[in-house]
Amino acid sequence: MISLLEARQIISGAIAPKNPTAVPLSKAKDRVLSKPVLADVDYPDSDRATMDGYATLPDESATDLSVAGELRAGAIGNTPLASGQAIRIFTGATLPPGAGQVIPQEQVERSGDRIRIVRPEASNFIRRRGEEARAGDIVLPRNTFIGAAELAVLAQMGVVAPEVVAPPVIRHLATGDELVSPSETPTAGAVRDSNSTLIASLASDWGLQLASSQRARDSLPAIADFLNEPADLYLLSGGASVGDYDLGAKALERAGFDIHFRQINLRPGKPLTFGTRGTSAAFVLPGNPVAHFVCWHLAVKLALNRFLGLNSDWNLLDLDLLEGSLPRFDSRETFCPAKTVIRNGSLGVIPKPWSTSGNTFALIDTNSLVRIDGSSTPEKKVSTLIVGKLTAA
Repeated sequence: MISLLEARQIISGAIAPKNPTAVPLSKAKDRVLSKPVLADVDYPDSDRATMDGYATLPDESATDLSVAGELRAGAIGNTPLASGQAIRIFTGATLPPGAGQVIPQEQVERSGDRIRIVRPEASNFIRRRGEEARAGDIVLPRNTFIGAAELAVLAQMGVVAPEVVAPPVIRHLATGDELVSPSETPTAGAVRDSNSTLIASLASDWGLQLASSQRARDSLPAIADFLNEPADLYLLSGGASVGDYDLGAKALERAGFDIHFRQINLRPGKPLTFGTRGTSAAFVLPGNPVAHFVCWHLAVKLALNRFLGLNSDWNLLDLDLLEGSLPRFDSRETFCPAKTVIRNGSLGVIPKPWSTSGNTFALIDTNSLVRIDGSSTPEKKVSTLIVGKLTAA
């Protein structure tokens, strides 16, 4: 068996990023930029007020001033200020020529066309031209993951069709004679298929949709038909072990895949299989749902990152073990389902009760995985990979 580190190195080296494509802003969320985006102009493009108030000369010493006009956001003032004058100005408006400070309206008293500064304070309340970015500056580097804030920046700069890495086409097949639909009542020996729902949801969390999700019996022809459909990433749920009806690796080989590994020194997830065929990749995932969850976050997500051109590294955090106990130690590198919470302003981990990788209930509220390498017994700090949203507790 190879180590998890070796497996991740193999996956990372075997997959290349997809080609770029231009998409409208409405389709750009959760995509990755394929080239840097440069500022089209200076931001801001002029000196602007950051408060409602009165613009004056930068060295204005008088406290009793005449109001020479008004500037709203979007308006341009062309008349230079003179000594003893102020211009009524609103947040976001461009400063008139010669202005060098903005006195907030809370610091003045106004009577007709005159104001009196009653609380002079040393601050100018101005956004200077180009202080956020100069024309030509790299604002969004290549490989930036596009979320809501990045979309807003693209819209502000008029980039309505950013070039992004094309999302990988993902197909999923749940195998097993025992599987039935979640809507069916299982007969003796049958189980409802939960892995299809799990995989579709995990992909959705990454901004990706499955091109197809199917179920099939333990049958080489059925799996072969699935592998003949075009895709970048094939995910086979079940059939990863070495039993007579574990057909995953055999099906990949018959379909022309090169198998890079069949087992990892990992718990849960030991029978994880990985192969490639041209630019496509495939995983055979152990059928139990906890193993599915762990293998997704440790291996499948890495493959998706590589397809998207993202960094393949991930960081483990040393966090406080708040309560509960970790599972028994094993010679394999173990990743235990856990819940990381914010408690008293700090992060801490609560391991989930977990005995077997078939216990789907162990995944309830799970947002992290605690790593146990078998070489030492953690006491107060545990090595943790956060994989979901954090909550206070």
